Amino acid sequence: MDIKRAQKLFVQFLRDNNFKVTKERLMLLEELLTSDGHLDADTLLFQVRQRGKKASRATVYRTLELLVQCGLARKSRLGREHYVYEKVTPGQRHDHMVCVQCGKIIEFFDPELEARQRQVCQEHGFRPSYFALQIHGVCADCRKAE
Repeated sequence: MDIKRAQKLFVQFLRDNNFKVTKERLMLLEELLTSDGHLDADTLLFQVRQRGKKASRATVYRTLELLVQCGLARKSRLGREHYVYEKVTPGQRHDHMVCVQCGKIIEFFDPELEARQRQVCQEHGFRPSYFALQIHGVCADCRKAE
C-alpha cells in the first residue's frame, strides 16, 4: 500500500475514533511503512531519532497500537520477550520461521500449506479471521556455527 493511501486511511480512522491527528503519528506510520521486516517499539524509536525526528516512547507505543487497530500493522510475539510490528500489505500473506538462537525471522508463503490450513478449519466448522503460523527452530546460519 502506498504511503498516501495509508495516511488517508489512518487519518480517517483517527478522526472516526476521536483521536488527534498529529505529525508524530503520521511520521511513525511513514517510518513503519518504509521499513522492511519486523520492528519492536524501541527499534522504531531509534530509527526515528537517527533521522533527527522527535517522538516520545509513549507516542511510539500508542501509535503502534492504533496502527494495529486500524489494520495497517500487525503485532506478533515471534519468540521474543516483546512484541514486534510489521506493516500489513493487503493480499500478501506470509508465515514466520523464528530462530530460537539468534532471533532471525524468516518470512515464507506456501500456498499448499495455506490450503491445508483452510481445509482443517472447514473440517472443524471453524471460520478463521486470519492465519498466523510460527515455526520455531534453528536457522541454517546458527546450525553452521555449531
